[in-house]
Amino acid sequence: MNLKSIGMRYFFAIPDAISFLNLVFGFLAILMVFNQNLSLASMFVIVAMIFDSVDGWFARKTNRNDVFGFGKNIDSLADIVSFAVAPAAILYAAIGASGWFNGLVTVVCLFVLFCGLLRLARYNVISDKIAFKGFIGFPIPATAVIIVTYYLSGCFNSAVAIILSIFAGYLMISTIKYPKIQDMSLIGIGAVLIVLIIIPINFVIAGINIPALLLLLLVLIYMLVPCLEFFLEVDGLLSKENTMGYVNRVKEVTGDKFNESRDKAESKLKDTKNKFSNMKEAVDEVSYGSSEDKDFGKDDDWL
Repeated sequence: MNLKSIGMRYFFAIPDAISFLNLVFGFLAILMVFNQNLSLASMFVIVAMIFDSVDGWFARKTNRNDVFGFGKNIDSLADIVSFAVAPAAILYAAIGASGWFNGLVTVVCLFVLFCGLLRLARYNVISDKIAFKGFIGFPIPATAVIIVTYYLSGCFNSAVAIILSIFAGYLMISTIKYPKIQDMSLIGIGAVLIVLIIIPINFVIAGINIPALLLLLLVLIYMLVPCLEFFLEVDGLLSKENTMGYVNRVKEVTGDKFNESRDKAESKLKDTKNKFSNMKEAVDEVSYGSSEDKDFGKDDDWL
């Protein structure tokens, strides 16, 4: 590869421009956090998610041949800003803690950021090497949606937000398989809710943002169902039938070992008895001589 072949025109394509829009709205979300406008910051994260979904679709429709993975890396770098840095900043500002609790919130935000970075790095490494077409670990845009829609919903609670963030962060770096959503009805419902969230119309009832709350519930269901299936599969290993099978197998193995040990012990005991018997005969021969001498000694009355 020479210098002429590494010009940006050999790498950059239209889908990368869409990824840039993802990055732009992620950056704008961070600026809105600085301006204490967390609602607008949360909406910008959702807009960034729209562009993140479109760039991949556009790359497939245009049959882009991304030999060097340039587009994949651009997408991941944009995602780390829009779906890790921006949501972590929103979470930190939304809780607004002070004192020792501020330190805890900082650690939680860093945890979400680190898990997001690890999740994206692993994806870039394994995406072309595994047969599974879904996601290994919880997708990072979904984590961002959980954080921002929870804030927008009007039900925000600092303790619950911390627990949700830690759990989502862990799931991002887990090996739980998450399928890509193919059901057009679910995609349509999600799209409608996203539009209702970002358009300047008030859908708040009794302080609850209905579209944001519904989108939050949908993403939580998507997060929990594969997780439950994963642990139910593990739990199946501990079912009553399997447990009894394990117990019987242990009995068989330990029984065989016990019988083997008992036979060895009996053999050693028999050998020991024979050795003591031989030793006794040898002592008797030394003490009394031959068997005739023994009889002679016993019949004498001179003692």
